[in-house]
Amino acid sequence: MPKIYISPQQKIAYLFLTLTSLTIIGTIFGFFNLLYKAEIIITPKAQEIDTNFTTQIKENPNNEELTTNIKVLTGKFAETIEEGEFNFSPKGTISTEGYAEGTITLSNNTWTNVTFVPSTRFASPQGLIFRAINKIRIPAKGSVDVPVRADKMGAEYDIGPCSFTIPNLRNDHLKKNISAKSQKSMTGGLKKTGIVMQTDLDQARKKVQEKLYVQALEKIKQELLPPPDFKISLKSNVLEEKINAQAGDEKGEFTISTKIKIQAVSFNEKDLLNLAIERLTEKIPAGKKLAAYEPDSLAYHLIEYSLEKKAANLEVQLRGYMILTPENEILNKELFSGMDKEKIYEYFNQFPEIQEVKIKLWPSWLLKKVPEENDRIKIKIKHENV
Repeated sequence: MPKIYISPQQKIAYLFLTLTSLTIIGTIFGFFNLLYKAEIIITPKAQEIDTNFTTQIKENPNNEELTTNIKVLTGKFAETIEEGEFNFSPKGTISTEGYAEGTITLSNNTWTNVTFVPSTRFASPQGLIFRAINKIRIPAKGSVDVPVRADKMGAEYDIGPCSFTIPNLRNDHLKKNISAKSQKSMTGGLKKTGIVMQTDLDQARKKVQEKLYVQALEKIKQELLPPPDFKISLKSNVLEEKINAQAGDEKGEFTISTKIKIQAVSFNEKDLLNLAIERLTEKIPAGKKLAAYEPDSLAYHLIEYSLEKKAANLEVQLRGYMILTPENEILNKELFSGMDKEKIYEYFNQFPEIQEVKIKLWPSWLLKKVPEENDRIKIKIKHENV
């Protein structure tokens, strides 16, 4: 077999080409190796969290109470008693038939006194009969007002002013000279009476307490004179209450007299809010943080009060929202080492605190799984406004 002769120049050229190719391949490999990575972008879902705690307010807390974890707030105290009596009308009514009553004026145009017996009948233009309640005596050339009552019960007897005749009066001379007229309407044929319901009593109690509450609050404000950033929390107790009616009573009006005690404490609401935020933060588990809180959700009310000790306990509530932090154990990079996208999506679907997940692999045309090395995995949390 003939030998192939390679000149020294050709050997050098082949060696140079080989080294150049290896350099290019190494550079390309190094470039891809440098950029070979995965990025997991997490959009967390804000979760609601609430705190409910009790704190103490004192007018003169000592230094220890101000510096310890108890967090005693400073406030001012006041107390007042208000009382009043108020009348109310029930909303409901009942109607019952009765005997209409009224007054008829009899005029005597003769020169002699005229007398009628009790139960003398008077007839209206409609033929409705009314009877005199008492004996009647009409002076000569005079007149007299006569109380009358309807002969029967019913609303039809509630008639307006009119002239009457006297059916049993036979004397023509008296018929011409004695007249009977009513100046006002007859009433009572249909009686409407108020009936007191339990709702009437409950609403009346509430209105009375609200009125006294407002009166007391004005006095307390004048006494405490709280600065603009201070708020007043009140506690009210009914000391006495009297009602002259019960549910089911038939009355057109009833009366409520009430005496209440109002206890009040004023304090800096900003200090209370900061304390509530601290308590809210303490409830957040590891791997999560406070994202936001609702200032309008801050609620508080007095549960204990002592004017002598100048101390009170306040029950406080606040609502906030927490989200994941990168240190959360469910975001441990080792969990995703060598995983494909589908398995990662499936993993995150089980957590309600995750709203959205995006996965970026590079180079995307080559890389189908997350790299094995933790330093090539980047987890990013995308924050949205809560």
